[in-house]
Amino acid sequence: MIKVVVLLRRSESWTRERFHRWWLEEHVPYAKKLPALRKYRVCLVTGSTTHEGNEPWDGIAELWFDGKTALAHSRESHADRLVLITEEHELIG
Repeated sequence: MIKVVVLLRRSESWTRERFHRWWLEEHVPYAKKLPALRKYRVCLVTGSTTHEGNEPWDGIAELWFDGKTALAHSRESHADRLVLITEEHELIG
């Protein structure tokens, strides 16, 4: 089992609320269609006790795959969409 963790930071032109809405309403349904995806979980950052108003990221995504082959297949089958996501939002990790 392989777990992929992605830290997302919204575009500076987007509010946190707009980013969260986009992620939950548009991106999550798409991500759940990835081939061989076993589990997908998101964590929305809504604030911080140490960086209030200046959080280093706006969300965390966790994706589970059976192994390297499954992960590679998933990436290859959706590479075009991943490029669009990274151009619009800064992905870390």
